[in-house]
Amino acid sequence: MIDSFSPNLLVIPGSPALVRELSPGDVAGARLLSSARAIANAWDPTRAVEAVGSSDIRWRTALTGSFHAWGADVRVGHGHDLAELLARYVVGNVTSFRSTLLPLNPAALTVVVLDGPAGLTDRAPLALLDDAPSCHEELKAVLSGGAVELDEEELRHAGVIEPTLWLQLASLSPRQAKLVASDESLGVGRYVAAWEV
Repeated sequence: MIDSFSPNLLVIPGSPALVRELSPGDVAGARLLSSARAIANAWDPTRAVEAVGSSDIRWRTALTGSFHAWGADVRVGHGHDLAELLARYVVGNVTSFRSTLLPLNPAALTVVVLDGPAGLTDRAPLALLDDAPSCHEELKAVLSGGAVELDEEELRHAGVIEPTLWLQLASLSPRQAKLVASDESLGVGRYVAAWEV
């Protein structure tokens, strides 16, 4: 329960920096993780948790349930895709994983794993991109429940590496939405948001 509503959709960052053991000095990441876990811990553990995120081969490991490929001996039980591993790291038990948001299961907690633009500072993965800051603000507005029309080409141009889930997310009309936390200190837009859909 968050501010008098019960979210059934949780947005978490898609970067391995969210894992404390991989980025122990990331204070903002620790804050994002704590915020996401607080929301997840309020979810009824007997109900389904469905993780949604990229299944692109570049974010996949052959080691089941392990972050070893990213540099830490952290195990979460199951999964090969970074998005699923992150969802399991944050929430714990995940009953299924898929790469598309729709159709949404309203009876499950859907954990959407994604990042914003990767060009928010000079030291960002894509270096500084002129359109990244305004895109970051647009994505925060989407996560706050605003009716923002997103364009795939503009997202890509602003440094959003995987825009498809953002487009699917923006197509939903949440009954309630809250952007709980955001950060750009590593040059990538990272967000925690809770929605009741």
